[in-house]
Amino acid sequence: MTEIRNRQAVSLISALVAAALTGGCSVTEQGTARLLVAPGSYEFYSCPQLVNAAQSFRSRQRELENLMAKASVDAAGRMMSEVTYRPDYLTVRGQLHEVELAARQKQCDLTPPAPKAVAPAAGKKARPRPR
Repeated sequence: MTEIRNRQAVSLISALVAAALTGGCSVTEQGTARLLVAPGSYEFYSCPQLVNAAQSFRSRQRELENLMAKASVDAAGRMMSEVTYRPDYLTVRGQLHEVELAARQKQCDLTPPAPKAVAPAAGKKARPRPR
């Protein structure tokens, strides 16, 4: 009798966990990302600050995508990825959305400035390295 109740309890718990994990699928990822960030968070940023923030968030987004891809080799890895990396990923996406929104409102170009090339000094030759 106890064995039957234990099996029923395990089945019930498994069903509840599965429902909880799949229940979030009805909300869009973008909608969830927007909920995690306060609207107007970046409205007082200048254009260069928005460019830096966008670069930082894009870099973090790529890093999290790579980590989630590495973790997704099996079912346990996918579950751990959802629990560990997905909240950070959604937050970063929400922050990036807010930065892009603020940049559009301020008419900022979010492409980072090209790095300046360093020209070698005229008339100076490189000294050979001693052996």
